[in-house]
Amino acid sequence: MMFFQADQHDGEGHEPAEPESLIGRVAVSRPRAMLVHATLVLFAMAIVGRAVQVQVVDSKRWTALAERQQIEEETIAPPRGQILDANGSIMVESRELMRVGFTPRNIKPYRKRGAKRSEPLLNPRPAIRQSLRALGVKDALAKRVFDTTRAWVELPGLYLPSDVERLIPLPGVTIRRVLKRRVTAPEGIRGVLGTVNSAHVATGGIEQELDSLLTGVGGRNARVKDGRGNQLETPNFANVAAQPGHSVTLTINGSLQDLAERELADGITRTGSSGGDVVIVDPRDGAVLAMAGVRDRKPSITATSLAEPYEPGSVMKPFVIARALDLGRVHADELINTESGQWTVAKRTIHDEHKAAMMSVRDVIRLSSNIGAAKIGLRMSEQEEYEALRDFGFGVLTGLPYPAESRGSVPTPKWRAQTAASVAMGYEMMATAMQLASAYVSIANGGELLQPALIREIHDPAGRTVFTHQRRVLRRAMKPETAALMRAILSSVVDSGTAVAADMATYDVAGKSGTARIAQAGNYDADRRYNSTFVGMFPAQKPQYVIVVRLVNPKGKIFGGTVAGRVVNVILQGALATRESSLDRSALAEVARQIPAEPRKPLSPLAVASAARDTVRFDSLRAPLPAPAPALAAPSRVIVALPLKTRRGHVDGPSLAGTLGDSSTPTPSMIRAIPSVYGLNTRQAVRTLHAAGFQVSLKSGTIARTRPVAGALLRSGSVVVLEAPR
Repeated sequence: MMFFQADQHDGEGHEPAEPESLIGRVAVSRPRAMLVHATLVLFAMAIVGRAVQVQVVDSKRWTALAERQQIEEETIAPPRGQILDANGSIMVESRELMRVGFTPRNIKPYRKRGAKRSEPLLNPRPAIRQSLRALGVKDALAKRVFDTTRAWVELPGLYLPSDVERLIPLPGVTIRRVLKRRVTAPEGIRGVLGTVNSAHVATGGIEQELDSLLTGVGGRNARVKDGRGNQLETPNFANVAAQPGHSVTLTINGSLQDLAERELADGITRTGSSGGDVVIVDPRDGAVLAMAGVRDRKPSITATSLAEPYEPGSVMKPFVIARALDLGRVHADELINTESGQWTVAKRTIHDEHKAAMMSVRDVIRLSSNIGAAKIGLRMSEQEEYEALRDFGFGVLTGLPYPAESRGSVPTPKWRAQTAASVAMGYEMMATAMQLASAYVSIANGGELLQPALIREIHDPAGRTVFTHQRRVLRRAMKPETAALMRAILSSVVDSGTAVAADMATYDVAGKSGTARIAQAGNYDADRRYNSTFVGMFPAQKPQYVIVVRLVNPKGKIFGGTVAGRVVNVILQGALATRESSLDRSALAEVARQIPAEPRKPLSPLAVASAARDTVRFDSLRAPLPAPAPALAAPSRVIVALPLKTRRGHVDGPSLAGTLGDSSTPTPSMIRAIPSVYGLNTRQAVRTLHAAGFQVSLKSGTIARTRPVAGALLRSGSVVVLEAPR
């Protein structure tokens, strides 16, 4: 074989052909390669940018989304603080209750937490059935709990934590914690307390005014969920316990509040009134001890003594006359021409119920002369009379923590021709029962207008006191000597004036009555509807109570001293017979009347024989007599017990059993038999025991009965325990 080598150039000068190994090779375009590389770089940058956006820019958003999917967080509502009365009894509290629901498809065999995998599974159905029976769930509803065709079954109602604690660890059971506001306060004070709705929003009253203190601080409970939805505890999330709100102690005395509500309701029924109010204030420090309101024969849902002003009538006369006395425009014994009961001023004719040609200033108040009060009022200028009413707190808010309080109204000068006379009689101006009580406090305590108080103390969750009520003087409304004079004059109103129904046999009571016509649309009713008011101070010498009673439109007898004064009298009787009524008994003993004991008539032979039979009959029921009391240091010291009669002979309430000398042996008049209360309701039983001369301590029971038993002999004024169904 022969090989030939081609020449490098052909004869015609052409380039030689490319070798066959290079045939089919494609040349790469540089611009195209750059475009591909740039695309890859941009894609890589987009991935990095997205990663930066997810992990840096939007990290919080994605973290939160992951937590929502993986972490179950429960917000724990804090329990609201308690509201208590002055004696420490709970009036409002938040109770933790449980709502129970079931997921029937998840009620499956399970192992207890921490159990080994080798341990057998437990069947939750028997425990669930037993718990449902204990909760009183009907069989039809219990069957639905195990019906796997249902996704969810919830039990109606709420349950105590102790009742459902066995259900908590069982599978398929969901327990939700619910806070329920529970009110145990007397019905008449609930308008003052306010309410909390289902959304835990406070509406009205103290609940709303002190909401920021009562609310507390919420807590948090967090758990991690695995892929199957099972909950796992983890130390990465700290659970925060809810912090309860502050507790608030009111100045309201629960026993006195209950007494005021009961006697107001009875007074309304007895007089046929459509409604009424009672306010009791301690004039020593301005503490509000009781507030009760009734409208349309039902406890009012609002604090009417704070929110509803009215024309009070003659109870305003002492304030105008007191200012005239302070200004020297009149003297207590000065005679006023009362025009024989009829006088016309500025085309208005004024009438007196007690007609006389002349009355002293004392009698103008004692007999409530409209003419005398109007003439005294006209001795002052409009500005002076207006300032007098404002200085006593009329036309301004009292400052109590109640959001719907009314300021009332006092006409500002320049007045109409007859306004000065009308205002002096308690017309053409409006006042609330609380404003009246606050103004009379200044008469009771020597002339100082005090800031009324409804809050006694506030404690934080740790029990530390963060607020304590202190006596606060707003201004001096009258001179001390004028206040003392007014108390003496107001005592004569009860002793022999227009309010003898408020008089008591044991103590002096001071006060003023008012009977004012009710205006409708600017005109007084043709059918003559009235507001009947009495304001009392007890005891008159050193008052511990200022009591305002208002009755709306009584039927029959209408005069405030008669109908409202009687309610004050009965409230005082009950307060004296109640140990928790905020009364200073030692101070009362200093001003108690000393009533000489009536001579005892000798018993007839028939009465002696009858008493012997009664002794045998009740011998098995008697409790042993109390040990003889030690002799009193001063022979003139008076033992205060429950009274039988007043000076006028009618049944009245607490009285003096008599004066003890050196002998410590109880006299027959001081020993009384406990009456039977079988078959009586609580109110009737309390009244029966009070009327018999005993103090009462209430205890919960199944039937009305006493300890000691009926028929036992005890010293008058002793405490009898009354067991009564609640």
